[in-house]
Amino acid sequence: MFLADLPIYKKLTRQRSITFAKYLAPLISDGSHILDFGCGNMYTARQLLHLRPNLKITGLDIIRDQNLSNDILSDKRLSFQLSSTNIIQSPDNYYDGAIALATLHHTPDPEFFLSELKRVVRPGGFIILVEEMAVNFFDKLYICTEDWLLNKMKEGVPVPLNFRYHHQYKQEFKNQGLVIVFQGSVRPFPTMMHHYVYKLVKQ
Repeated sequence: MFLADLPIYKKLTRQRSITFAKYLAPLISDGSHILDFGCGNMYTARQLLHLRPNLKITGLDIIRDQNLSNDILSDKRLSFQLSSTNIIQSPDNYYDGAIALATLHHTPDPEFFLSELKRVVRPGGFIILVEEMAVNFFDKLYICTEDWLLNKMKEGVPVPLNFRYHHQYKQEFKNQGLVIVFQGSVRPFPTMMHHYVYKLVKQ
């Protein structure tokens, strides 16, 4: 048994998802079609639908999370796609927006996958990036340790730790021509490192 099977784990992750959804909902226009990149259990997607009931959300991940239930996917506004490739299998300019919630650091190349999110979002569309971004070496060491431990609680989750420093992400946004329209932070658990939140617009 993995810790992610335990009721207390599910309760805590649902609470985390409620926190994220309340923070992110004001940044998303109702009626949008959203890609949830690295969607995991889709708890946050489901919570977003409570706050923005006219959203359509497509979840994408390289595994099906052990807590992604058929009950969640019974909501016709939600769908899930399994991806086994190094590109996002969607046409250019397909989505109104994309969310990457604590996900890019688990990809082999965060900069490339940010460009993939940009590719599949329409001009004028948005990317909401929620990431732990280190500000110094000790910060990065803490983040890596914490994230590795949390993800080892779940079955089959690969845990590459390709964290980037905060200034590296800001430079990458410029390199890719993404415009910052919102910058903030959210702390999903009181004792854990906060996550930077950026809303980026594709020109």
